[in-house]
Amino acid sequence: MTRILVIQFDPDKTGGRIEDGMRAAGAELVRVMASDPIPDAAAFDGLLVLPSLFDPVDDRPEVHGARAAIIAARAEGIPVLGVCLGGQLVAQTAGAEIYRSQPELGIHPVRTTPAAQDDPLLAGIPEAYDSFHAHAFAFRPVPEATVLIESDACCQAMRIGDRAWAFQCHPEATLEWELGLADAIEYDYSTGVPENSAHFFREAGVQPDELRRRAVELDELHTEIGEAIGRRFIEVCGA
Repeated sequence: MTRILVIQFDPDKTGGRIEDGMRAAGAELVRVMASDPIPDAAAFDGLLVLPSLFDPVDDRPEVHGARAAIIAARAEGIPVLGVCLGGQLVAQTAGAEIYRSQPELGIHPVRTTPAAQDDPLLAGIPEAYDSFHAHAFAFRPVPEATVLIESDACCQAMRIGDRAWAFQCHPEATLEWELGLADAIEYDYSTGVPENSAHFFREAGVQPDELRRRAVELDELHTEIGEAIGRRFIEVCGA
């Protein structure tokens, strides 16, 4: 059985649809909170590093520990998949410039590059679609990277070599979490999305009713994309 180490920072921010795809492919997911001791990445077949309200420049043990795990995994040739903060940390380990970007929050358009159609995780992805976003930092592609998804705002996904992927957009976000976020923007935290997450979106003017409408409208497509990324990552880990 393929074993994946999952590094999670925030209680409400799981790997969602990506994790669903990994489980469907028969993988065992071993989850560790970044605030706890992180196991040796060499004991696993792959590494998934999740989003967080932390920033990649934060001098925090959680951020340093996750970055160290990525470095260790890449040194062993273990496939790595990072999303949002996780993607920024993957990019950092490859020497990419990390910069404070214009905040991009809610559901916005992205476009895929021709290279995405040959990518092990993204082949068959639409040429353009609307993705969920939640970031105020971004990364610039390094020379050895293959840009896979982009937008007018920034690089949204790149592959580094053939064993590491950095996503800025959020293919993992579930409908349930997005609906919970909409509730939290309206000061209802009963679904588990915390106030500090909601504040980020509320201050940016994200309208909860519009977020709900688009999240439901895009649910089938987002499930297809997110779960395919998870399934195919397991295939890479087993290759």
